[in-house]
Amino acid sequence: MDHDTSHLRHREAQEQTNQQQSGQTAIEFATTEEMIRHDAAQIEVPPAIAERLSKSIAAEPKRSLLGRLRFWK
Repeated sequence: MDHDTSHLRHREAQEQTNQQQSGQTAIEFATTEEMIRHDAAQIEVPPAIAERLSKSIAAEPKRSLLGRLRFWK
């Protein structure tokens, strides 16, 4: 167990050193969704992928509001 603790401390120290060298600071998020939104804001989607995604969404069948409400029951 003591070996696990020292290994964990070594890993944390190494991560801290890496962050200091890269000049980045750690960001803590309250929720997973918040982290995903932050990540999405940092990444530019390639135009070809954005176009394919738009076409895919447009091809999805439209559901009525009543159909969506039944889904949640």
